[in-house]
Amino acid sequence: MPTLGAALLFAGCGGCGSNPEHPPNLTFPARADRLALKLPDKPAPGPNTAGKRDEEIAALDALGGLTVAPPAVEGLDAFLKSAFGTPAAPEELAPALKLTKAHLAEGSKLYKRHCLDCHNLTGDGRGLKSGQFIVPFPRDYRQGAFKFVTSGEGLKPRRADLIRTLHDGLKGTAMPAFALLQEGERDLLAGYVVYLSVRGQVEFESMRAQIEGRPNDPAARKAAIVAEWEKAEAAPPLPAEPNDGEPGTPAFEAAVRRGHALFTAKADNSCVSCHGDYGRKPVYRYDVWGTVAKPANFVEPQFRGGTRPEDVFARIRFGIPAVGMPAHGPPKYTDRDAWDLVRFVTAAPYPAKLPPDVRAAVYPNP
Repeated sequence: MPTLGAALLFAGCGGCGSNPEHPPNLTFPARADRLALKLPDKPAPGPNTAGKRDEEIAALDALGGLTVAPPAVEGLDAFLKSAFGTPAAPEELAPALKLTKAHLAEGSKLYKRHCLDCHNLTGDGRGLKSGQFIVPFPRDYRQGAFKFVTSGEGLKPRRADLIRTLHDGLKGTAMPAFALLQEGERDLLAGYVVYLSVRGQVEFESMRAQIEGRPNDPAARKAAIVAEWEKAEAAPPLPAEPNDGEPGTPAFEAAVRRGHALFTAKADNSCVSCHGDYGRKPVYRYDVWGTVAKPANFVEPQFRGGTRPEDVFARIRFGIPAVGMPAHGPPKYTDRDAWDLVRFVTAAPYPAKLPPDVRAAVYPNP
């Protein structure tokens, strides 16, 4: 759960009442924290500790992971400034994605006001006022990885995915809902997050190429990353939700039973391998940021990525690669299988919605 420091967030401001403009001479600092290049192949012992993010990432080396101090990459700082500009004057990134100078400049002001305290200037999630004292840690955008996407397996989020996160917040974390902002403001903020993510990923991948002795072409890398965001926007919509009726109807109960059977199946990457006892006994995992992810508890009615059936379907169908959750798609799983899992996990927190036999399995001691 968020620490008390998270309470600062729920005012919804980072510098409220202060000048919304970044100083014109302010530049993005070079990355100074370690790069997590390999994660331990064993479960994490427990959640992260507030204020210990960098120490815990450095400690991964002793657990079989690999973290590396950021190397100097010739010409990288100059390229980043030329290609991305400064917080006060971002450079145009992709007009097709509404990442123009004008959009990004306005998004930067909103980011300074609402997001800077937790997500920091570069989007590293290490905000000096609040970000250091929150668990789960605020998101680090700089690897281009996001958890809650509807575009497809391995793809970037759609802009609408980011806007929905801003609107709804993330339950069980310190990320508040910004539902009171105007839709256009959330759109500008989402665009600025994309901008920070592209910049950070170019920096990260360039440093990794340097470490691994591979050629480094940051301009080509920038173009390829922007193309990934464009591909996500062009992805097909989610399949239509089947009509399984209301809880208690034969069709609904049949879908829940099928979903329960899939959830409890003894197989590689099965749901129960991470969500032990339906999530009451989770297996903590290391994520791509080198921090710890806790699998969802399905007997609690709180899903971070949203509780709408389509939200849960996207998590199941496409997985959450950043935290090691596999996709449940063809050829092993059909869309119908994924919807059956949706029916089960969304009903699981509510015993009355479960068929009697499934309810007895999930809640053996009522």
